[in-house]
Amino acid sequence: MKSTVLIFTPALAFALSGCAKKPEAPQIQLTDVGFMLHLPPAMQHALDVVAPGFRTIQTTSYRSDVAQAAASAGGGFPALFAATGDFDHDGTQDAVVEGTTPSDSALQVIVIMNGAKPKAIPVEEIATYDADAVGIYLSGPTGGRTGAFELVAYPDSSTLFTYSGGSFQGTKFSN
Repeated sequence: MKSTVLIFTPALAFALSGCAKKPEAPQIQLTDVGFMLHLPPAMQHALDVVAPGFRTIQTTSYRSDVAQAAASAGGGFPALFAATGDFDHDGTQDAVVEGTTPSDSALQVIVIMNGAKPKAIPVEEIATYDADAVGIYLSGPTGGRTGAFELVAYPDSSTLFTYSGGSFQGTKFSN
């Protein structure tokens, strides 16, 4: 009986790893009615499992001074209710969203980690906020830092969230 032995060289292993399909990335797009977040189906499913019926905050619900401050701080008009970035440094784009669920009146901040099996992680819950004049928004970090996002409670404070040891850690600072 003849046996076959497969030998994997580093070059072959590298070539095979390049064949794996990279997960589809989330995208924030500006449309004629404002910003829209497009989540790949697997990321949307992960969000739906953690927060059924989750709805992002509508752009029109933010206070006008918040939108103006976010634009001047970030060099352009951000989505306010969402941000994307490689938060866990795995080479895929993740997303963070701010919104509510029908069963809860609190403002929730949830990160959807992209990858072979996306997962949603609740990061922050703000029990009291004005749903008609939202003053809390999401942003990329100031100073060009990668792999992080900010939750800005305009004009008072911001919390910088970074991913470490399997969870998000928040560092609050005054504006």
